[in-house]
Formats: sequence, structure tokens, C-alpha cells
Amino acid sequence: MSRTWILVANRVRARLLEFDDRERSVSELDDFLNPDGRAPSGSRGENRPPRTMDRMGPGRHAIEPHTVPATKHAARFARELATMLEDGRVHHRFEQLVLIATPRFLGHLRQNMSPPLRENVHREIRRDMTRGAAKSIQAAAMSPFAHPV
Repeated sequence: MSRTWILVANRVRARLLEFDDRERSVSELDDFLNPDGRAPSGSRGENRPPRTMDRMGPGRHAIEPHTVPATKHAARFARELATMLEDGRVHHRFEQLVLIATPRFLGHLRQNMSPPLRENVHREIRRDMTRGAAKSIQAAAMSPFAHPV
């Protein structure tokens, strides 16, 4: 029996599905939400840029952050998902992994995946299907036209 986990994600939501090859069925295992991913920059007290003191004198001025808050929230969410996937790999809960995510979020996921976990990735699909029905996600993930990694 071969089990494939399908992670469908964007910066706000992720769904984890499992495809059972023997029974040819798909079931949803979990649904994850990242409420910080939806918030526009500035809605959580981030509307003021950080401040710094001048070296000479009492003046203060704003400095630009190196990373936009929305990017930080997405990276943190991707790190949490990668940790969950790594746990599944270590405990042999799947044999193959299919990632379906928006292109930018797929990059965040890749950055946070261990090399052994990346070896389990069978396919990557650059598309937002977080609102799709389980059967349409299964069809996309198992399609012979999807690009294998």
C-alpha cells in the first residue's frame, strides 16, 4: 500500500490530504489557518516603522524593516508546516509527498524542508487550490500531466 500526502497551501491556509493508492480514495487529515497571513501589513500594530536614535544628538527617525511583516508571517507558517511534514516523514506516515501551493509560498516551504523530506516530494504544482474540493485536488495531484520533481 502506498500513501501519498498532499499539502495544499498558501500564506493564509493549508490543507493536508492523504491519498490511499490501494483504495484510490482521498481524505482530508487536517486544515491549518494562519490568521496573520490574511492581515494587511500594519493592521497588527506594524503601521509604524521601527525607530532609531541618531548617533549625535537627541533626534529619532524611522528605519525601514529588512523584511515585510507579511513575508515574515508566511515564512513562519511555512516553517510550522515543514515541521509537521517532517514529523510525518520520520514516523513513516506517508511514502510520497505532493505540494500544491502558490509560487511564492512554495519557495518558503522549500527553504524550510530538510533534504530527506525534499527527497519524498514527488510533485510540485504552482497553483492556489486551498478552496478546491478534495476530488479536484486529488485529480490535480495524481495527474500524469503534473510536473514531477
